[in-house]
Amino acid sequence: MQGKRSTRGLRLLGLRAREEETLGSGFFNDVRGLAGEKVIKVAKPYGPLRQPLSWLLRNRREHVQVEPYLRVPATYHVRMRTAHGKPVSVILQRKLAGRLLSQVPDAELYGPSMRRELTGLNAALDRCSRELGWLPDVIGGPPRWGMHDVRRSNNLLVDVNARIWLIDPGALFFWFSRRNIIGRVYTGVLLRSARRLARRGTKR
Repeated sequence: MQGKRSTRGLRLLGLRAREEETLGSGFFNDVRGLAGEKVIKVAKPYGPLRQPLSWLLRNRREHVQVEPYLRVPATYHVRMRTAHGKPVSVILQRKLAGRLLSQVPDAELYGPSMRRELTGLNAALDRCSRELGWLPDVIGGPPRWGMHDVRRSNNLLVDVNARIWLIDPGALFFWFSRRNIIGRVYTGVLLRSARRLARRGTKR
């Protein structure tokens, strides 16, 4: 690796991320494209853990728990080694054709298909909150303005058939859990944001 906290230039055994196709960078992972219409998410090293196995196991558990509620792309959680023999946590995911919800213009957002999707998204998040006691990360990306507004999501993707997918359910549990005061406040804000988004669609 180049640098203590970077996954840039990472070479995995039997797998090569294309440097020219950097798709994004989250708080815990870097996202790159692969040949064969796949996406690779590589855990960033944090502190003495470097490439924590706990991150991989928790992410897998959250994917599995969210799948009954929301569309999630086919995803594989793998523990691998770099070409230098160091362990690394990797997520392989099917790449979807589409745009992030934050990139869809308002004029396109409220057609009949999208209205149904937004209503379904609102219902799914409400069920997640009630039945699981937490929400998946429906915002995504590094901390920024608009992280309280589902409309500006970088983790919800609208495919070419106007279907909404959650491309990264893994959450910072402290923020998205309903079991602590900060989590209750923040998830409440997100739920109200999803309701407003769904209502805007039905009024058009």
